[in-house]
Amino acid sequence: MYQPLIDKIETYDIIVIHRHIQPDLDALGSQLGLKRLIQLNYPNKEVYTFGEMGDFKWFGSMDQHIPEQDLKKALAIVLDVSGKERVSDQRFLTAKESVVVDHHQNDTDFADTFISDPTQIATCQMLTEMAVNHHLTMDQAAATYLLGGLVTDSGRFMYPQTTDKTFECAAYLMKQGADLQYLYQNLYEVDYTMKRLKGYFIYSFKTTEHHVAYMKNPKSLKDEFGVSTFTVSRGMVNQMAGIKHIPIWANFTETDSGAILCELRSKHIPIVDVAKKYGGGGHDLACGCTAIDWETTDDIIRDLDLLAKKGR
Repeated sequence: MYQPLIDKIETYDIIVIHRHIQPDLDALGSQLGLKRLIQLNYPNKEVYTFGEMGDFKWFGSMDQHIPEQDLKKALAIVLDVSGKERVSDQRFLTAKESVVVDHHQNDTDFADTFISDPTQIATCQMLTEMAVNHHLTMDQAAATYLLGGLVTDSGRFMYPQTTDKTFECAAYLMKQGADLQYLYQNLYEVDYTMKRLKGYFIYSFKTTEHHVAYMKNPKSLKDEFGVSTFTVSRGMVNQMAGIKHIPIWANFTETDSGAILCELRSKHIPIVDVAKKYGGGGHDLACGCTAIDWETTDDIIRDLDLLAKKGR
């Protein structure tokens, strides 16, 4: 499955690696991990990573500058996202050729080569499998990047899509020296502000008739707690997880531009079609979209409530 990506990497001297906006650790881990793998196995290649780091500046750093004439000769590898509108840093569109590697249930609208496997829990898992199958050299840095994405996209191995392959990949990365304690310390140790924010969510969420939990967060909330939009949106959605009799939960967060980020989650009822209905996508039980106004979020809540009713 990964041979087309290997072939493209071997063909091009200049490679730029992108991923989605508002990155999580699977996006960043796959991006930085692949860059390191290419550096280790193809030392004569020029490799660049682009995009914002968001809340994960402790995890690594991006490149920003590349001569325009070099970009036009480059291979663009886009990870963990397949729709061009959600790719961070749109300079990938000027590259000579593009490859997408993704694990979501979405088609691509731009890639020349598309490598997709929705059965895998993380793009980092896909790249780890590629490294094993193609006998690529791996070091501690690459292993730590990839393990970061594997740990977080699997919910510390608790999400339903976790398989024996997930544990095999994690074990391989640990054998290569991945620093699990470094990841856990930075990911799960919280300060006083974050603890208060979590408490606010636990106290404030509401439920529908059929027990869909949801939160509506105005953009003023991030300012009140001194955190980012990403922290309120993706970072807080699972404060509503793991509650008996709550099959589906949703987190709606207003951005500075007025758009509303919608993070949708479910224990066992597939909800991805709701995300797709509103222009988004993802996995059966973990997906998202962007709403244009609060009235649209009410429509999404009604759709989720109907699924919860049918799924009882």
